[in-house]
Amino acid sequence: MRFALALSVSLITGTASANSMAIPPAQHGIFDSGKLPPSAQGIMTFGEAGSISLKAVPYSALPLSAPIGTAFFCTDCAGQGQPVFFNGTIWVDASGAGVKHS
Repeated sequence: MRFALALSVSLITGTASANSMAIPPAQHGIFDSGKLPPSAQGIMTFGEAGSISLKAVPYSALPLSAPIGTAFFCTDCAGQGQPVFFNGTIWVDASGAGVKHS
């Protein structure tokens, strides 16, 4: 019983300490209340009802390199536009096929 109580107190204290620590903007991530680093601002928007919107850009504005899994909505890919993802080498669609400007 004492062990369980000591463990509970330790976890609560540790969590409170961690939540009060200042985190540099470059170390923020997607699971910390949307506080993304400045370099990631605008890639994805979270709506109030839990919806997610990708930043819409033309093919010519897709970066030449990005972190694997980065997603945009390419406005002029596949005729009417489609979500695209960076696989570490090229931009691909959801099926994994390389995307092209149309």
